Amino acid sequence: MNIKALKIDPGTVIKIFEKHNVLQEEIYDMLKNDKPKFKKAGSNQYIAIGLSRSRYLTIFFTYDDKTNEAEITTAYPSDKGQIKSYKK
Repeated sequence: MNIKALKIDPGTVIKIFEKHNVLQEEIYDMLKNDKPKFKKAGSNQYIAIGLSRSRYLTIFFTYDDKTNEAEITTAYPSDKGQIKSYKK
């Protein structure tokens, strides 16, 4: 997957931080600096699992393959099963 641009709504940034204690910077860090594993979750919905700084994150996003733009819908710390899947 070739993500060229990331979008995240300000309301989503607040929700992710308040509910899951995940910062916007961690999301960008994981998607740009790590090699996350991607899984398709729906027609244009995807999941990325990867390492950001010192913890694993699971990020849900929509992806427009015409513009290569990803819009973050939610993110949270990965559970043990997701981390195991990432490490395979």
